[in-house]
Amino acid sequence: MPRPLLVVPRCTHAHSPRRRKVEASVSQLCHATTRARVVPLSASSTGVLGRMAVPSWGENLNAWFWNPEVWLIRGYTWDSLAQAEHFQYPVFSDLWTYPFAIAAALLVLRYFVLNPFVFTPAALALGVVNNQQRPPLPNAVLEAVFRRHRNRASAEVVSKAARDSGFSERKVERWLRQRVVSARSSDLVKFNDCAWQAFYYSLYCVMGFVVLWDKAWLWDIKQCWYDYPEQSVDNDIWWYYMIALGFYWCMTLTHFIEHQRKDSLQMFIHHVLTIMLIVFSWTVNFVRLGSLVLIVHECADIPMLFAKMSKLFGRRDLMDKFFVVFVLLWLSTRTGLFPLWILNNALFEAHVILDVELIPVYYIFNAMMLTLFLIHVVWTYLILRILVRKLLDHKLEDVRSSSDASADEDERATKKDQ
Repeated sequence: MPRPLLVVPRCTHAHSPRRRKVEASVSQLCHATTRARVVPLSASSTGVLGRMAVPSWGENLNAWFWNPEVWLIRGYTWDSLAQAEHFQYPVFSDLWTYPFAIAAALLVLRYFVLNPFVFTPAALALGVVNNQQRPPLPNAVLEAVFRRHRNRASAEVVSKAARDSGFSERKVERWLRQRVVSARSSDLVKFNDCAWQAFYYSLYCVMGFVVLWDKAWLWDIKQCWYDYPEQSVDNDIWWYYMIALGFYWCMTLTHFIEHQRKDSLQMFIHHVLTIMLIVFSWTVNFVRLGSLVLIVHECADIPMLFAKMSKLFGRRDLMDKFFVVFVLLWLSTRTGLFPLWILNNALFEAHVILDVELIPVYYIFNAMMLTLFLIHVVWTYLILRILVRKLLDHKLEDVRSSSDASADEDERATKKDQ
């Protein structure tokens, strides 16, 4: 911002005391104005991390958080990376602008275009039933009991609720059962949810292969570390990253308003970890390795989602076929390529290739990838358990279940009451 013009009173004598006093005042004011200027978010004045006006304590916190010794390998600063002319370093502020715009566009596309005009008509044509049950008449007392106990209220709780509501105990039990059933998502809602994710993952998987096909690090993972951190981010990689981050922000924001699944907590942790991995890898330019993590993780979900949709419109034969493809892809990518190819390179090869003292963020990044792998191990156990059940009972349940979190327990409790 241009500084304001200062009108200095005219003085006829060049060396008069009055003129020297005015010049000293002007000098002090200019010095104060310089010290009060806008400071950058990071140590860089060129915009790698953007600019933000912060008070002095904010400057100290800012400098501590973005300490180059934590984020950058020795010999580099945020300024040197931002001002480099022979490569384009990732711009941190891009993470907090474009992905949210993409997330908003995806929400509009999903709920106002694809759900009403594509997925719902397709589901009804395939025979998916909209079996959403109507809720019982509103009752504040019984609603509080439902939120706390669902359909598993003890006899004492039911008796107290009957007294407080003026209902009979039998009527309270019927109200709770009806409320449980109405809280479950219909098959149509589940179909639309699976269709949306299948739509995104299919397109994103194709995009991943198109974007990475001519990248050297897809065929030789050691290329992820050659010339690091002086690696440019191409436009196609930029879009690949921004779309992924936008999608996971979209899924995280809608996680708690959609029906709760048996693995909702694991799924939420997965979304948060994915966002953190994308943000960390972008900030320190681990983009090449991050792009490999993305492409390995997206393809296995596609047949799993088609298996769920097949079950919902009554084609268990198709579900079994998709399930087999899913298991093969899952084992080969999530428990094969990811740990043996990507994690092995990040943990045991990167420091040898770089031949420098590695930064703390490198270890944080690897810790998050290991956590992600542990979630994969838990899911693999659930998948193999389903496979064993299929072999023993000839019955295949939903893969990484999309059923409501407590549906089975509610159903067992309902049968017990009856």
